[in-house]
Amino acid sequence: MCPESSNKNPTSEELEAAIEEVRRRFAELPEGTCKKRIFYNRLKNLGRFDAEPVDYQNPEEVVLPREVEVGFAVCHPECGNQAFLVVEGGPQSCDCCGATMYPIEVAPYRLKKK
Repeated sequence: MCPESSNKNPTSEELEAAIEEVRRRFAELPEGTCKKRIFYNRLKNLGRFDAEPVDYQNPEEVVLPREVEVGFAVCHPECGNQAFLVVEGGPQSCDCCGATMYPIEVAPYRLKKK
């Protein structure tokens, strides 16, 4: 659950400043790198925020792993979100602010037998 850090909506000036920060950071990332491509893809997804089409593929068969690593993670102090995340080798984004969550503790969880 997202903490109540601020109920105030941003102004147009704050939005423009944030967009300039995004442009600056994008320019800093090395050309031809995975980081630059991921940065762009995340930004592109913001263009359809809360209006995503529900067109996901439903696989014919799903096999859950018998064991997964689950981590208790925290977000940056200005957000303050805390969550349990499945640790899958890549960074996980905060559902509240979009920043990268940092796992503090990680433990294996096993699939319960039916």
